[in-house]
Order: sequence, then C-alpha cells, then structure tokens
Amino acid sequence: MDNLWILLVFTYALMKGGREGMKKAALKKSGANEILFFYTLFAWILCLPFSKGAFETPGIYIFYSFIKASVCCGAWLCSLLAIKKMSVSLYGIMDLSRVVFSTLLGVVVLGESFTLPKAIGVCVVILGLTLVNLKKSGGNDKMTLGIFITAMMNCFLNAVSGAMDKVLMKDMEAGQLQFWFMLFMVIIYGAVLLIRREKISFKNIKGNYWVLLMSISLTLGDRLLFIANAAPESQVTLMTLIKQSGVIVSILTGRLIFKEKNILYKLMCAAIVITGIIIPFVI
Repeated sequence: MDNLWILLVFTYALMKGGREGMKKAALKKSGANEILFFYTLFAWILCLPFSKGAFETPGIYIFYSFIKASVCCGAWLCSLLAIKKMSVSLYGIMDLSRVVFSTLLGVVVLGESFTLPKAIGVCVVILGLTLVNLKKSGGNDKMTLGIFITAMMNCFLNAVSGAMDKVLMKDMEAGQLQFWFMLFMVIIYGAVLLIRREKISFKNIKGNYWVLLMSISLTLGDRLLFIANAAPESQVTLMTLIKQSGVIVSILTGRLIFKEKNILYKLMCAAIVITGIIIPFVI
C-alpha cells in the first residue's frame, strides 16, 4: 500500500488528459470565462458531501487555499486560451513541459533530491517536447509566440499549484482543501464575469454537457491527487512525471474526436516522454 499514491496520481493523469478534449469541445458552445465559472461551480457543489470539517480549517490555511485558487484561475484561463488555438494532441504534449518547472520547484523549494535517474528522466521528457515542436499538424495547429507563452504560463502556474498541494496537505484534509479551493475559484471567476459584464447564456450552458462532465472529472481527480499528496512518501518531482502519462489520452482524443493529423508522430514523441517518466522508477 506504500505505493498506492502512484496509482492515484496515474488515475488523476488519465482523467486530466481526457479533460483537455472536453475543454476544446465545450469551447465550441460557450465562452472561456463562462465555462470556467460553471465548471468550478458544479465541481464545488459535487464536493460538498465530502467536505466534512471544512469550517474547522484554521484561518491561515483558508488564506493559503485562496492563493492556490488564484494561481489555478490564472493557469486554467491560460489553458483555455491556448487550447482554443491549438490541436488537443499538440497541447497535451506541450503541457508536459510543466515537468521542468515542477522539478525545479520540488528541488529548490521543497528540498527534494535530484538524483541522476530523475535528471535523465527530465532530459528525455524535454527531448520528446523538442521533437514534437519540430513538426506541426498542418491546419490544426496555430503556434504563435503569444500562444506559446500562454501555454508555458499555464505549465508554470500549474507547477506552482502542484507544489502548494504537497505543502498544504501536510496540515489539511483533502475535503478541507477541495472545499475552500473550489469555493474561491467560483468567487474569482464570478467576479471576472461581473467586472467584464459578460452575458451568460444559460441555454448554452444547459446544452453544453461537456461542462458537467469536466466538473465530475475534476472533483474526482482532484480528490485522488490531494490524497496522494498527503502520503509522506510521495514527491512532487515524481508525481509530476507520472501526471504526464495523461498525454496519451489527449493524443487519442485528438485523433478519434477531432480527426487531428500527424498522430503517429505525436504518439512517438509521447512514447519518448513516457520513457522519461518511467526511468526514475526503474533505475
């Protein structure tokens, strides 16, 4: 059972990979900020039955949860802006670059060891990312400098959020963190809608079943991730590597649902990345 956290993170990764395709499908019917608000609202409602003890959380950790929510809000907005202009499969592989940021945060901030197998694994992951960027997918990918920077900001902010999870779960229960984190996300996205005076189409949201599916996936996935972070033996650097296995789902979704091109090439690049993920566990 000591390695149960590995299975939990792997399951989270597969669910996250599936959400990338859901995001692109949802954007065809609704706006980005509209999706983010209802996505998080539904997820918060779904987590309520499992949030026992949320109001017993010390004030300082509620504040930290707000900081995490703010970081995630920025990351998710960047994610939606990037994936709207990119193919799901390419975005899935670009998203793997967060492993570099997470490794740096794990070593520098959390004091985790940076062993030779980890170094080799990170280098192999970077190789896979470099190769996929050498070849585009024709009309499916519109890679500009602005989109690239947006995608990288998403990766960096997600890495910060991942490091915060490990720190916060030392003193919080999974239900407490999920309750406050999701509540603050709802408040922040709601404030954005009010400030921007964006019109909400309840008709479109009602018919956009992808938003509800994303919320269910988010609620379950985050709970598994928080539990894994609470395990003393789990490490941010290794967890980040495992999370990247979700790229396989992103690539297959891009092919099966969105009919994207160059899938075999992308799968080859993903195989290189997956090899980098496995190396620290077998050497």
